Amino acid sequence: MHSKSCLVLAAAMFGGSAFAQANPDKLLVCHENEDAFPWLLKAKPGYSQIMVQQLEKQLGVPITLKAMPWKQCLAEVKAGTMDAAINASYSKDRAEFAQYPVKLDGEADATKRMYRTSYALYKLKGASLSWDGQKLNASGVIGAQTGFSIVAQLKELGAKVEDSSPTAEELLSRVANGRYLAAALQTSEAENTLSANAGLAAKLEKVMPTLVEKPYYTVFSKPFFSKYGQTAREVWRIEAKIRESAEFKASVSHLMKSVD
Repeated sequence: MHSKSCLVLAAAMFGGSAFAQANPDKLLVCHENEDAFPWLLKAKPGYSQIMVQQLEKQLGVPITLKAMPWKQCLAEVKAGTMDAAINASYSKDRAEFAQYPVKLDGEADATKRMYRTSYALYKLKGASLSWDGQKLNASGVIGAQTGFSIVAQLKELGAKVEDSSPTAEELLSRVANGRYLAAALQTSEAENTLSANAGLAAKLEKVMPTLVEKPYYTVFSKPFFSKYGQTAREVWRIEAKIRESAEFKASVSHLMKSVD
């Protein structure tokens, strides 16, 4: 049999896997379409957008970032119409349709994260709510951003949750107006919102301790990972390298005091 025929036969036998390691022509990546300081910004590049710019140069593959509602972004990753999504924390539900970087034991590999941040509750000063790090006592509704993974965690703690708002400012305003008992928000975004709104800051307070600290990842659609798994692994490797680089830390220093 000719060598060319052998290659064709091998490709057929292994479902084309002999050619599966080549990089794609481009990467379609979605993210939330609302400001999430300092990670995603509409007026100028945020932390994650700057990381993707540097990733694109090192990976050598054109990357198109598309902003859309977060639930839509995840739905498109699930459908395979988007290759990947950035700024995704880990959840079991998402892991069913999105590929995270994983360790040998199958757990998500936080060393391959884009960044790490925490969530906290924000309530009216003096409002009746307590959280000791284990048990949550909250008699009213807690607001959260639409499609965010913190919703499931709050429900596991027994909280009544509404996730109908896409922005931190709207959630904090609803707490201030008495619609919600508290809001669960990424601390960096909440603190940035309060620093820009003295009226809200005067009414609200952060509940300590924080709810949770999470790593955030670039996640890939299962169809993409099946075909371009090596590309996905290279993205995670490069992002971890970028995160620790002096060049990147300098490029995001105007956004944050320290880089995780």
